[in-house]
Amino acid sequence: MKTLIQGGYVVGFNGQEHEIIRDGAVVFENDRILFVGKQYFEPVEKKIEAKGRLVSPGLIDTHFHSGINATDYLLNEPDKPDFFASNYLAHGAPTREGAKHAHLKDVDVGQRFSLIHVLKSGVTTTLEIGGPGADPQPYVEMVGEVGIRCYTGPSYKNVNFHHDREGRLEYDWDDERGVQGLKKAIAFAEKFNGACNGRMHTMLFPGHVDSCTPELLEESRKAAKRLGVRVQIHTTINLIEFHTVMKRYRCTPVELLHRIGFLDPEVSLSHCIFVTGHSWVAYPYGDDVKIIADSGASVAHSPLKYLKLGITMESFDRYRKAGINVGIGTDTFPKDIISEMRYAALGSRVADKSFIAGHPRDVFNAATLGGAKMIGRDDLGRLQKGAKADIAIINLKDIAFGAVRDPIKALVETGTSRDVRTVIVDGEILVDNGKYLRLNEDELLDKVQAKGEEIWSSVPKWHWTGKNVDEVLPLAFKMK
Repeated sequence: MKTLIQGGYVVGFNGQEHEIIRDGAVVFENDRILFVGKQYFEPVEKKIEAKGRLVSPGLIDTHFHSGINATDYLLNEPDKPDFFASNYLAHGAPTREGAKHAHLKDVDVGQRFSLIHVLKSGVTTTLEIGGPGADPQPYVEMVGEVGIRCYTGPSYKNVNFHHDREGRLEYDWDDERGVQGLKKAIAFAEKFNGACNGRMHTMLFPGHVDSCTPELLEESRKAAKRLGVRVQIHTTINLIEFHTVMKRYRCTPVELLHRIGFLDPEVSLSHCIFVTGHSWVAYPYGDDVKIIADSGASVAHSPLKYLKLGITMESFDRYRKAGINVGIGTDTFPKDIISEMRYAALGSRVADKSFIAGHPRDVFNAATLGGAKMIGRDDLGRLQKGAKADIAIINLKDIAFGAVRDPIKALVETGTSRDVRTVIVDGEILVDNGKYLRLNEDELLDKVQAKGEEIWSSVPKWHWTGKNVDEVLPLAFKMK
């Protein structure tokens, strides 16, 4: 069916960069875009009126973990202030005896909810780290049912993290665990690459620089090249990792990846915050940013995760000006990539102490063209003839926006996921008038609330203090 989107601010792509076409038109048929321009006069079967709206290429989320948001509340728990900015380890490392009770994957409710949540923010392609569990088939079927485009694979590492009863973090090394994890990731890539009618693609996701041996990382790169898939690894995500790698190998995590030949244009680094020169590491020697830029590797930046911890990348503009391809991710709730663009811009202004840093153009490029480059796709992240019909339509005619002169600046400075009205993936409308079409959202949210209550009630079984959730994470106000 040939569909015409007409009358909006169309973000067209001229072969080099985005450009805005006022009162523009986009035509797509099946899964491909046929026309982007000012007016279209040929017959069509369906018309979508976009007056007062931004017609954008589908956004690309370059770092995403699906699952219910219940544990995200524990990220800033006051019982465990941590100079090392341990982020996920604050709640992601249970006691040994409590491990079987902590953070079990729930495909049908938690992971489904999370993928729909990010889809409704205008994301049409996501890089989902570690989504498939021990039984990947239900996960793959769920992704197919949701309808999003997904680059995914199991995550693996040599280490299990645990807390002792004093809250101290402990590494349990198991080389065989890493070997078997890589084997399962390879098997997943071989079986499911191209699943979900071509919307699922596979990647390799070794865990972190400090949780994998250099040998496992070297084998991962060999396997990825043999399979023809890309790689993403969590890198310099907290000071624990930075100092652990410095102690073991007498170099920074980025320097270690460079030393073993891990870095190249088919690799992306998750977060990559604590690099040489960052104010938190107090280590001015070397130049991690230059190493990344020279290698051609990309960085997947998720600013909200770190802003919650009082930390910024130093800075988005510094990485971009060095020549690093940067994408935008949603590593914590809310998974709102439009707001993440704004946080990336504002964080850069704070870090650089400059009100002209973090230009909306640059963060929008990161959420579109940057993500497409990261996965080697020249048919995503842009609206041009022949590209995939992955489109987000965002309402700008709202009291929150007021007068609109520059729709990209308006989006980045003001917009949120709730302004997204229509999301199209592979030419299929999945979100219309702000509502996801493939299931009843109210019924899903009832299940999500029940699952959240179940997770919170389990906290004493796995948390190092043995306390209940109200003691670990006190409410903002008393609730009667």
